[in-house]
Amino acid sequence: MSGERVVGLGLCTPVGTTAEMTLASMRAGLARFAETSVRDGAGQPVRASRLSTLDPTSTRTERMIELGRAALDGLRQRLEALPGRAPLYLGLPEPGLGAEIAREPLLSALARRDPAARAGARGAIELAGAYEAGRAGFFEALSAAIEDLRAGRAGSLAVVGAVDSLCDAGSLAALSAARLHLGAQNRDGRVPGEAAGFVVLARPGAAATMGLDALGVVLGVALGAEPTPFASQVPSAADGLTGVFRALRGDAAAGARRVDEVMSCQPGDSFWATELSRAYLRNAALMPEPLALSAAGEWLGDAGAGAAPVMLAAALQRRRRRALPPGQAPRALVYGSADGARGRGGRVGACVVEGAVAARGREER
Repeated sequence: MSGERVVGLGLCTPVGTTAEMTLASMRAGLARFAETSVRDGAGQPVRASRLSTLDPTSTRTERMIELGRAALDGLRQRLEALPGRAPLYLGLPEPGLGAEIAREPLLSALARRDPAARAGARGAIELAGAYEAGRAGFFEALSAAIEDLRAGRAGSLAVVGAVDSLCDAGSLAALSAARLHLGAQNRDGRVPGEAAGFVVLARPGAAATMGLDALGVVLGVALGAEPTPFASQVPSAADGLTGVFRALRGDAAAGARRVDEVMSCQPGDSFWATELSRAYLRNAALMPEPLALSAAGEWLGDAGAGAAPVMLAAALQRRRRRALPPGQAPRALVYGSADGARGRGGRVGACVVEGAVAARGREER
């Protein structure tokens, strides 16, 4: 079965500064929600899920740079074994939610885009595209990377990732003013969070040729848009998410059998639970029965664009919840929906991934 292989992984989150630490904390059910110095309209401290080693006074851009660099460090050993530069496809926050980002300094810090400056450098990455779609940004980056790998525009490997932070003072104040945070003024709110994550993706067959172990395989990616997203303040019929799930259900590889778990990139607002329930019922043939669901909000709060690579990594590391035929690895559906701030429409993305057992078996064959 064809599918791009995940051959490298780097994460940085409030519950772990490496992929190993983050995934171990998530398996243990750990979260890091703490009060901040920012006060809401009721005079209560706004809670957030933020990395304690970062300066509380740092800006959103500064926090994203530090998170992104730490996550990329997890890939250095893998990338330094390769000649030349690897293309980077990066998911970013959607405009209009939280403090403004200094886009150019952020991109320059995470990926040098001057080919002459990095010519021949091992472990170097060069920006191939940035996708400002919030929780759907990683999936847009993933789709673009797969398209370029298959067309031969990205060589054999590509780096796909996303980074976001809503834990700087400016973003916390903005979320509080909009009454989006969880507190006395909004019992159905979210805990602001932050995260960064990157995966190294390889073309089918390239991982084995290069002697790289596969952590898993991406079987399919689908993208869409929600006509009435969260920010529209109009009840959503979940048409965007329904269409994305339907596309995966109809995919020859991704929809070949039910997934074993659904991994949501969403925070804890009830809006997202309603959206999922409607899309789930319309695509029951793809879904686990009974429904097995994990949501990023349980561990990370609202990590925005940064949630998706973390949930994909968690999906590849999850233990089996039910008995499977010999040689068959568990599959997971990972999805994310943006808020649709500033009237841009709510971008939606999803992918189906399979764990290492089946992926390695296919590489060996």
